Amino acid sequence: MNKKYLEKKEIKRWWDYKRQLRWKNIYNKKDYSSLALNNRMNKILEYIDKLKIKKKKILEIGFGGGQLAYQLIKRGNMVEGIDVSKKLTSIARQRCKKLKNRNFSFKVGSIEDALKFKNSSFDMVIVAGVFQYALRPKFVFREIFRVMKQGGIFICGQTNFYKFHYFFNLISLLIRLYYAFSNEKLEISNSFRSFLLETKLKKILNANQKKFIKNNNFCNKNYVQVNFNFKKRIFYKKKILNLAKNSHLQILYKDACGPYLNISYKKNFSWFINYILERLANVPIISILKNFGESQILVFKK
Repeated sequence: MNKKYLEKKEIKRWWDYKRQLRWKNIYNKKDYSSLALNNRMNKILEYIDKLKIKKKKILEIGFGGGQLAYQLIKRGNMVEGIDVSKKLTSIARQRCKKLKNRNFSFKVGSIEDALKFKNSSFDMVIVAGVFQYALRPKFVFREIFRVMKQGGIFICGQTNFYKFHYFFNLISLLIRLYYAFSNEKLEISNSFRSFLLETKLKKILNANQKKFIKNNNFCNKNYVQVNFNFKKRIFYKKKILNLAKNSHLQILYKDACGPYLNISYKKNFSWFINYILERLANVPIISILKNFGESQILVFKK
């Protein structure tokens, strides 16, 4: 059986797993994940308002719990969406049914399949936090281009593999330095076990060395055992820009959002340092900081 077909099935199983029901209320938590997701959503909405997207037809690929879609519908837009999870599709429908304007349609579907929409159907396409699950990214970009109207807008919000706070942990730093100069394409956990046994480095180790690493407590620190037969793909800004260019999409804006530090909503010392970093990132001379934001936000035009 085709490897990518099996991965596609595993990705669907992952998103239908009971743990993913947390996406129903994940934006309402007070932890790092909630802050990061809300920052990304708010940054996307900032560009929606900046581009005066109102009463338009929008496609959201991978809508999750429907939080962003809810805000888009409130602004008077017609939203259609596909998501691989049947459970999350149900949650998103229930959320958006609460609105007076129920101009939406959510369906279960995979980004690995051709979009079931006619050419030039949408004024805007939004994909946020999805491309790490894309097995055929070139195909996905072609489909996005196909269903967009001429002059249409594509907003991509993608979690950053090179987050600022990852560089303050030794193993996380080593992993990112290694990935910057290697051709690794799959994410791993921030542990020496993953670093040595789940990358091409494993080829230089013998059986006894591998056994030692698996049984060593230090090497297993922060190791994450994943019981699904797929790994997330690594997507960074340059890769997304190249895919967009090859799909004949024009870049309008390159942006990012924090947090830059591993913080929550609690206003402690780290929170204030993060606040300063976010302000500094908007200063042109040191805007390079945005390359290390929690999420990259890229806006394209057809």
